[in-house]
Amino acid sequence: MSLTRRLLSFSTIPAFSALIPFLVLPVLARAAGVDAWVAIAVGQSVGGFLALAVALGLNVQGPTLVALAPAEKRAELFARGTRARILILLPALVIGAVAAWLLAPNGSEIDAALMAVAITLGGLTSSWYLIGLGTPLPLIGFELLPRAVATGLGGIAVVLGGSALVWTYPVLLIVAILGGVVGYARRVVPLGALLTGWRDAMRFGRRQLSAAGTEVVSGAYTALAVSIVTLGASTAQAGVYVSGDKLWRMGQTVVGAQGNALQGWVVEDDRAHFGARVRRALVLHAGLGILGFAGFALLGPWLTTALFGVGIDRMTALLFGVATFCLSMSTATGRHVLIAWGLPRRVFASVVVGAVVGVPTSLLLAGQLGAVGGAAGLAAAEGSVLVVQAVMILLSRGTRMNRQEAQT
Repeated sequence: MSLTRRLLSFSTIPAFSALIPFLVLPVLARAAGVDAWVAIAVGQSVGGFLALAVALGLNVQGPTLVALAPAEKRAELFARGTRARILILLPALVIGAVAAWLLAPNGSEIDAALMAVAITLGGLTSSWYLIGLGTPLPLIGFELLPRAVATGLGGIAVVLGGSALVWTYPVLLIVAILGGVVGYARRVVPLGALLTGWRDAMRFGRRQLSAAGTEVVSGAYTALAVSIVTLGASTAQAGVYVSGDKLWRMGQTVVGAQGNALQGWVVEDDRAHFGARVRRALVLHAGLGILGFAGFALLGPWLTTALFGVGIDRMTALLFGVATFCLSMSTATGRHVLIAWGLPRRVFASVVVGAVVGVPTSLLLAGQLGAVGGAAGLAAAEGSVLVVQAVMILLSRGTRMNRQEAQT
């Protein structure tokens, strides 16, 4: 598959699929009230964090594993990865539902809990496998369309019934996600194969701990950012931050989708074109990051006001833009260079630095500066990850070159 087709397929399809749950938020804010809007946002935040744990790092490392695996071994790789994620899914669903229930506004607990369950189930996505195969079309039929239909029907129900029918949206989304996951799995392996081999699944899970840790730790300052800012800022300022956060997550999804699209391509053909493709990936991510920064800087205040009725100020928008640029670049340096070099632990170390910088900074500055402080903490976290990964690449490149010289 050509690079252009890969980008169009694997950037747009997963991006639309992941963005769909956020498209109903403007409807909720206007038709069901602030409590329902906050409840669904809380469910998305908690579920988004737990979905990272359920995904078991396959969003980071999976496409590379599939692209490099022999064709006859790929179906078993899919089954092994699915079994390992099921082991994590069951406790994650309980934790997510309880946490969202406790954090939700009074009277909207069930809406938040159901939404957390729906988003947590998204960690079972088959996108990592399809990206590694280079076959995007099943993503439309098994993920994009079912979620779009569920969102559309849920939005209609909320418009007609107001806050009393908010629960229908996450319930429909749960049905759509489960149906898509099971439907595609049946095409790859017999469903019975997913219910055996648990010891092998646990071994696979242990091998994925570094990549999984990378996603989970990064979620501490991305997926849980709303909760962190809420602890430090006033309710009004937290509301402003939530508006910017929703826009940020839309951009984050697009960046992640492009990263996934390029990941298998970079290492295809046994890395025969690795150097040239990595350089192109870096340029593409730089372009996407600049576009994201410009979008926030120029349109952020107006767009958040138009979508959610609560607009972010210019400085908050600029800081979200900086975070978007740094995220785009670290996606390339992490996934396309360090992961491809077989150094997932260094990616994990970089996101640990990001969490150490971002979480306390967000808490402290949100208390002092409100939404601006929260956005500053996010930008500091993403910037730290990028700087650490860039230094690691330079050091690793020097070591690899010295080894090559020694061998010759």
